[in-house]
Amino acid sequence: MSALRGIAGAIFGHLVAAAGVALAVASLAFVAVQMAPGDIAFRIAEARYGERISLQTVDHARQMTGIDQPIVLQYGRWVGSVFAGQLGRSMISGRDVGPEVWRSFETTMSIAFIGVSLALILSLALGFAAGMRRDSVVDRGFLVVSAILSSIPSFLLGIILITVFAIGLRWLPAAGTNLPGHMILPSCTLALALLPELSRVARNAVVRTMQDFYPTYGRIKGQSWLRIVLRHALRPTLVPVIAYFGPLVAHTIGGLVVIDVLFNLDGLGTRLIESVLAADIPMAMGAGLLIGISVVAINGLSDIAVRLLDPRLLQVR
Repeated sequence: MSALRGIAGAIFGHLVAAAGVALAVASLAFVAVQMAPGDIAFRIAEARYGERISLQTVDHARQMTGIDQPIVLQYGRWVGSVFAGQLGRSMISGRDVGPEVWRSFETTMSIAFIGVSLALILSLALGFAAGMRRDSVVDRGFLVVSAILSSIPSFLLGIILITVFAIGLRWLPAAGTNLPGHMILPSCTLALALLPELSRVARNAVVRTMQDFYPTYGRIKGQSWLRIVLRHALRPTLVPVIAYFGPLVAHTIGGLVVIDVLFNLDGLGTRLIESVLAADIPMAMGAGLLIGISVVAINGLSDIAVRLLDPRLLQVR
């Protein structure tokens, strides 16, 4: 029962944090739109009417979208609609914000799931390969390569992958969402951005774990390396990796904005930037809301996974 109470308390705490962070990110999107230079009504009319823009269309956009009202009232109306289960309508297209941002969310999460899974698998494989041969040529080479890779920003990694696999070898599409394999390069870019830090954490955890009693006892008994890894080393190694994994992935969600723009994807990053530039306040705040929820959800799942892997953390403190 104490273990269940501990997990339930953690879930409740993360739900409260998710609400707070999501509201904060959405509010920052609202402030970004308000602080952008130029008349918001003009930008909305320009995005809505294009070359047919006039003073009349600008005034019409100002009245129809409610931006002629005080800023506090605009913000309060949006918060009230969120608590009522509605994200409002786009000021540009007039469509419901919910389905629009959800479609972008699915694109972003698909890339994130593939990239994060690939990064986790590779980091554990590289971490065990280097950590079980501490101070060897493999270990030193791993540390050098990971240090070099961690110094390269995600957008440059994406450009390198596009240059090699899309332009040079022509194996994969460089951008867009209409061609087969369009998620491979964005997912690999995300995986490479996560890989150096995660693999170093895994390597250090393996080094510490292999010095513990049970792996040492397994080596004395003559057990195979595979048995030692699976039975004695894998679970203790996963605890620090997963604990670091949550905050790292949450931090990297900001990099998904760059990946969306670089690969011309209709993800949350593209949706957020386009809506801020077009002064589409409900769309910008809806995208910010989902980004904030995603950050806390990833941290929450990481925290719960660590508690399940380490029974000592299930005790209620």
